[in-house]
Amino acid sequence: MNRIKIICLCLFIGFLTLMAFSFLKFKHHEAYRQRIALAREIRKALDHLMPDLYAARENTIQGVQADGQWYNRITFEYAGQGMVSYALKEGHLWRLNNGRAELIADHIGDLRIRRQKETPDMLEVQLEARNNVVLVSNLRIRVRD
Repeated sequence: MNRIKIICLCLFIGFLTLMAFSFLKFKHHEAYRQRIALAREIRKALDHLMPDLYAARENTIQGVQADGQWYNRITFEYAGQGMVSYALKEGHLWRLNNGRAELIADHIGDLRIRRQKETPDMLEVQLEARNNVVLVSNLRIRVRD
């Protein structure tokens, strides 16, 4: 009778171990899928943000002083389109132009932009995407004089 109990106990422990490993693998796979989705959102944001910032002129940038502080909004003049702004609202990155708002990306937890006093023509941009996991992208772009 004791042998049967020991065998049953060993099988039960083996089953619990197998279930624990399966759960961890599923959890890891789910986090990986979420990171891929966040990477897509960051890519969508950068596909809009990079060309716009590259076309901006240093003397038209508003809302981001050359003082080394992080700002969460930028406004600048875009050739032929007037003033363009990028702002974050409730986890969504928006591009504002001529009173028209365009949704750029979802799940964006933070947008940080700064310029250093020594290099005011260099913009540092950090995009942080969040959805149970966090993914951060850093970008440095030189704007024209």
